[in-house]
Amino acid sequence: MHYFILTTRGLEDLAYDELQQQISTVRVRELAYRRVALAADASSAPALLGLRCTDDAFIEVADWSQVGKFASTLERLASLAATVDLAPALALCAELRPIAQPIRFAVSASFVGRRNYTTPQIKQALASGVRQHYGWFYTDEEAPDALSLRLFIEHERALLGVRLGSHPLHRRPYKTQSVPGSLRAPVAAAMLRLAGVTAGTAMLDPLCGAGTIVIEAALLGAHSQGGDNDATALAAARANLAASGARATLQQWDARALPLETASVDCVATNVPFGRQVLTAAELNALYTDCIAEIGRVLRTGGPAVLLSNQVDRLGAAIAHQSTLTIVAQREISLYGQTPQIWVLKRSRK
Repeated sequence: MHYFILTTRGLEDLAYDELQQQISTVRVRELAYRRVALAADASSAPALLGLRCTDDAFIEVADWSQVGKFASTLERLASLAATVDLAPALALCAELRPIAQPIRFAVSASFVGRRNYTTPQIKQALASGVRQHYGWFYTDEEAPDALSLRLFIEHERALLGVRLGSHPLHRRPYKTQSVPGSLRAPVAAAMLRLAGVTAGTAMLDPLCGAGTIVIEAALLGAHSQGGDNDATALAAARANLAASGARATLQQWDARALPLETASVDCVATNVPFGRQVLTAAELNALYTDCIAEIGRVLRTGGPAVLLSNQVDRLGAAIAHQSTLTIVAQREISLYGQTPQIWVLKRSRK
């Protein structure tokens, strides 16, 4: 069967690497913008649902070309949808999760570039074609026991998929609580992959917020610990940790003066979302400088620190201010309409 997985822009290669590592029988067909297309047998589907760096996973049911930008395209989409064989996808989804009878389905759609039709119009066109073919009940709202169809239009190509799971993979069941700036779980998982976190790794998130990085690391079997100076964020982290069933240590602390021994952790991974705080530029600069210095202090020699920030200049200046951490790599991603960067640093011998 053909499948495709979606990921955050800038993390496609990490999703690809995880896919290759977790499913030995997979054949990657295409590595594209925010997407990896693959071929695998039906028995690989449960493993696809276990991917951590992936936003969502779909069974590919159609790949259409010459999809134009004019309103007449809607009629063509409806006609094409009426010819799609959804029976294999339905059968596979029914093996993985309960499907309500009579069958209900929802449609979502997105496109790149200007068009003379809207996303709601695309959804209605596809829904009319599927109803014509199968007589299924269309619903505007996705439901865990329904089929979810997703159409992606990129220039003149349209890719139609059926979601494998009952919900998007990025929507982790343990995320019962959130705070402003909470990190998407697949981004946290990708950062941990860059840090080389495995079972037994001593991992630290000194600015843990709602605890996503700490929990993702704990689910990998790491000795995971984190903290935050915000009591509300820490309460959210503790609630999420309890919901995950994982084991980790959470403390309230000041990341500028961590209550940890020097060279006591194998790696650090953290989201440094200081831009939303009400501080002067000088206070913010000092905060960055002090936090980066503490990260360098608690890391063991050779240990990586993976940092995410939209304050690129400020983070760069803080790193340049000290001599313990050296820059190994940087990559830009898309996140909540912004383009933050992930920095991979390494603790030197200095």
